[in-house]
Amino acid sequence: MKIQTTTPSGPGSMPPSGERESASERVRRMIRTQILTAQLRPGEIVLEAELAQYYGLSKTPVREALQMLTVEGLVTVLPRKGYMVRTLGINDVREVMELRLILEPPLLASAALNTSNELVSELRALLGEQFNQELSLETRVHAAREFHLTCARASYNDRAATLVRILTDEINRLHHLMPMVEDHISSSTEQAAHEAILDSIARGDAGAAESLMREHLVESNAAMIAAFYGPGSLQ
Repeated sequence: MKIQTTTPSGPGSMPPSGERESASERVRRMIRTQILTAQLRPGEIVLEAELAQYYGLSKTPVREALQMLTVEGLVTVLPRKGYMVRTLGINDVREVMELRLILEPPLLASAALNTSNELVSELRALLGEQFNQELSLETRVHAAREFHLTCARASYNDRAATLVRILTDEINRLHHLMPMVEDHISSSTEQAAHEAILDSIARGDAGAAESLMREHLVESNAAMIAAFYGPGSLQ
């Protein structure tokens, strides 16, 4: 088992500890980040005792953190052995893609109806980060994910936005696991799609926003499938 630290300023890094955040929640955040950035890879075994020693804690908060990650579907229990980072197969990829196609296009239509200068400025800043080649892969992937999440949150449907967050977490992990997906995040196709979506939101055009998001997800899903079966895939 490889346990690595993350930089304090990086996207998804563990926040400073405080009285309002328990030890188990802090450990959950750290392990979760390592899973989503593929520092802990699918199929890797993690043990309570090793984690407790690494973090300088008792087993109790580590066990609670791993149980929370089990509920999230990021780790699975191996009786009498420990925990395993959940593997990713083609069915997992398809399920995520299908659910995003159901959720995100109508949410984007709602976001367009709720457009504001603040929303447009936030999305434009995220695009600037996503396509800045001088930034790290983690930062660019984070910006791409936040673009979709910001659109979902702008729909003011909190439950649906939470589901989109869970789904984009899986996509975030795939970006770190499959080289071809990494290429797609900075592609001209991806950039054109996000810029068109932003333009439709700025205009408040709900119909165009919904259609453009659907087209974007279909294209992205095709790229994901190609990456899954391509060189350096998860097969």
